Amino acid sequence: MDSMFGLSMNTIMIVLLTLLGIALSVVLLIFLTNRISFLMGIRNIPRRMSQTVLIVVGLMLSTVIITAAFTTGDTVDYSITKQTYDIAGHTDIILDGEVGLEQGATTTDDTNIAGDDYRSFLAAADDANLQNVDGYVGLLLEPVPVIDTNTNLSEPSVDFVGVDTERLEGFPDVVDKSTGDTLNIADLAENEVYLNESAADELDAKTGDVLTVYVNNEPIELTVKAIAKDTLLAGATDFADKEGMVAPLSVVSEIFDEDAVTVVLISATGGVRDTLDVTPKAETEINELIASNDLRMEVSDTKVDFVDEAEEIGNFMTTFFLLLGMFSIGSGMLLIVMIFVMLAAERKSEMGMARAIGMKRRHLIQQFLAEGTGYNLGSALVGVIVGVAVAFALTTAASSLFESFGFTFTPHATLRTVIISFSLGAVLTFITVVFSSWRISNLNIVSAIRDVSEVSNKRMGWRGLAFWVVSILLGGLLFWAGLSSDGAFGFALGFSLIGMGVAVLLTHFGAHARTTYTSVGLFLLVFWGLTAGSRLEWIFGTLNGDIEMFFLSAVAMVTASTFVLIYNLDIFLAVVERFGGLFGPILPALRTAIAYPMANRFRTGMTLAMISLVVFALTTMSAMNLNYDRLFLADDSRGGWDIQVVENPNNPLPSLREALQAVDAPVANDIDKEGGVLIAGIDSAAEISQDAAGAPTDGEDDVSWDDYPVSGLTADFLDNGDVPLDILARGYDSPDAVWDALKTDPNVAVIDRFTIESGFGPTQFSLDGVEMGDSTFDPITVTVRDANSGVEREVQIIAIIAFGASNNFLGLYMNEDAFVDTFGQPDLTIHYAALTNPDDAKDVARQIEAALVTTGAQADSLKEIANEQNALSRNFLYLMQAFMGLGLVVGIAAIGVIAFRTVVERRQQIGMLRAIGYKRSTVQLSFLMESSFVTVLGVTAGNVLGLWLAYFLVTSDDFPGEGNTFYIPWFQITFIALLTIVASLLMTLVPARQAASVPTAEALRYE
Repeated sequence: MDSMFGLSMNTIMIVLLTLLGIALSVVLLIFLTNRISFLMGIRNIPRRMSQTVLIVVGLMLSTVIITAAFTTGDTVDYSITKQTYDIAGHTDIILDGEVGLEQGATTTDDTNIAGDDYRSFLAAADDANLQNVDGYVGLLLEPVPVIDTNTNLSEPSVDFVGVDTERLEGFPDVVDKSTGDTLNIADLAENEVYLNESAADELDAKTGDVLTVYVNNEPIELTVKAIAKDTLLAGATDFADKEGMVAPLSVVSEIFDEDAVTVVLISATGGVRDTLDVTPKAETEINELIASNDLRMEVSDTKVDFVDEAEEIGNFMTTFFLLLGMFSIGSGMLLIVMIFVMLAAERKSEMGMARAIGMKRRHLIQQFLAEGTGYNLGSALVGVIVGVAVAFALTTAASSLFESFGFTFTPHATLRTVIISFSLGAVLTFITVVFSSWRISNLNIVSAIRDVSEVSNKRMGWRGLAFWVVSILLGGLLFWAGLSSDGAFGFALGFSLIGMGVAVLLTHFGAHARTTYTSVGLFLLVFWGLTAGSRLEWIFGTLNGDIEMFFLSAVAMVTASTFVLIYNLDIFLAVVERFGGLFGPILPALRTAIAYPMANRFRTGMTLAMISLVVFALTTMSAMNLNYDRLFLADDSRGGWDIQVVENPNNPLPSLREALQAVDAPVANDIDKEGGVLIAGIDSAAEISQDAAGAPTDGEDDVSWDDYPVSGLTADFLDNGDVPLDILARGYDSPDAVWDALKTDPNVAVIDRFTIESGFGPTQFSLDGVEMGDSTFDPITVTVRDANSGVEREVQIIAIIAFGASNNFLGLYMNEDAFVDTFGQPDLTIHYAALTNPDDAKDVARQIEAALVTTGAQADSLKEIANEQNALSRNFLYLMQAFMGLGLVVGIAAIGVIAFRTVVERRQQIGMLRAIGYKRSTVQLSFLMESSFVTVLGVTAGNVLGLWLAYFLVTSDDFPGEGNTFYIPWFQITFIALLTIVASLLMTLVPARQAASVPTAEALRYE
């Protein structure tokens, strides 16, 4: 990972090291200029080791989260890059025909390079004496079904690769899995192949096994001579589906009767990992060679592209984890403030005496800075170590979650990441310690010496008043700027600042605090709900925001709810008093459990905010994910079909029923209805443009074309399908009218909803003229083009496919005649079937695939496909939630810190309670109930706020679908709540037992 937020990681490291140096220099200056204050601060660290350990644990949590985010980015970057190097081997540049070979794509004949062009390239390259190229070789790739006759296992699609054995110099990439020796493809007999390890695993194949492959439905027997590692030359052309086998090009060309190669691989001078700097020079040489010889091929991808993509994914993961970690980092900084406030409360008398004998306020700040820096450096070091361990644990778990999608993660951390994480954690903690030290140094000397609470009826000073006036003015400026630029962040932040500032000023000038803060808090909660649901557009217009709104909404809503709860805690005590008889012998413990949080609103409020903030984020994400799942997995999202059968392009099928009847498969009787979707150019042969519609031919150079799926619908599909449509063009009163038009009019089409949804689905094409929330639109003219032939057709979009169904039916759809006129005969057909008994879809799909095994057709239940597609996003969400769950550790640690400190603070009070008759069990129960009371309040607030925000989002016009029902993830929010409450009880158990075991007489004498 080399950059983040557009900044070089090296630059970030230097800046952070500079800031850390400044922070340490401040402490060094304190040591040199006021050694007494420095030593008074440092001496407190070893005085109580148990307290020191607790403080270090509390301070390290932010560093843990920061380190885990950066290390996860390193791991993702390294893992994807490693897979790229492992599969690509010595391949640095890929050449193909008109359309590029992308990762994950299956090549077809339409993109092949003709044999004459390939031979012309070889001759030109040999004559050119290329300086930065040490090899080039042609590959012919064809997907075939394979059956292992020894194990009777089959694989419907294995990439059969033919390699030009005369050009293998520079490509020692076919390697024996067992010995690591390079295998010579030229040594293979005519009926022998090297099978790669992924295919061998699927077939349970071993050396010597006989394979049967089918080409044009004719069997061919081949013998496995050796098992090779997964590389591009051995047929591993896709991270997810790596199954392949390799033979000489002459053999594969004869089998498929094809004088062509699919791609030409170029090896830049060097090895596997040391060619990134050379590759651009080699690419320039190759491009010049192609241009000078008028060759019909082009550079499609390079190893540099793949490595850059890995970097981008790693950068995205780091940024995303850091943004989500802001919830936990914010909670951690609140915990730091609270720890130092509690330290100050413990040393109140000591601080008062120091001030009485002449120590100034700045000396107290210096003392706490010195102590805090000692804790800080230790906690940052521990935090980095724990953070790396946490990231390794998360990515190891992620490997098992994403293994089926072709992703495996190898834990990895760089020294630069460790330095950045340590520096950032230490700097953030230092800033928080500075603020805390400044805050706690402002004390009343007399009250501090007597160790009593400061009672002050004076109103806010001019500095505080100026601060809130400036905050209101700043809020107004942000509010205006947000409205002017249609920016939701400035608008919402400004409005929230104005609300809080007005509340503070009203109380300053005599308004009732409870009434004011409760009213403003509730008003802001309603405001945020309406803003999230875009229900204020009629007043303020459309405002644009991104993921930053999620964090801002959490902070604003949690702050508002905390004020509401804190200023109304006495309601809970009143309820207890009202129904005291119901609680029996635990009533005294319950009263004290509620009374103590009321007595210290700041501490209680901080703890509530820490817990609520993280629970809010987890709840919102869980609710949104569940509601999206319901959309994608709804029965109508399958368009009236139950099974999808994808034919192998080398073994085309007639209609599905006919194919099954031809092999006397009884499963043909399970099919009620069928239809087909015609696919053009699996490898991005279809292009689409809205700019090109109506444009003159000579203006095509200025037209923007985007790769996007374009498919044809057979008459059977149109007659029997029921794909739901969301938005209809004017002139079409019903979905039936749209489908009827598609049957007869070759110039109309429908398109998926992802083209108008920001942030969802492919981003290659965005449709202008219809937006989210529209109920209808004027027909939109677009142009589709066959990238191979250049044939174009203008069509009118007359409907938008429903959001949930768009996941299954992605792309633009026209009728069969229009499709064939534009793209020619399809490369393959996807067959759809509706069953007489839809519940049997999974079993029937297996039977179909078994019956058509020799054709290589792949049959799947559409319901299972939808589940698998959502599993990737669902697993990613679980990974995010696990990471964010670290923030709950912050809240739970806060409960533990408070519990341990309150035992010391209330030692005399505990003695008094015991003296007036409280049993040890009652004292212990009181402490446990107190922590439970605060935790339950925080969890409840987080759950309610998260569901409140999610409800407004799901039921708004911006959310896909119509008349959406809001679903609540009961299991997840219950699990989160119970886990947090039980953990807080465990954290409180030890200090509660300590409190109960304090001798009464000793407690009463404690000072």
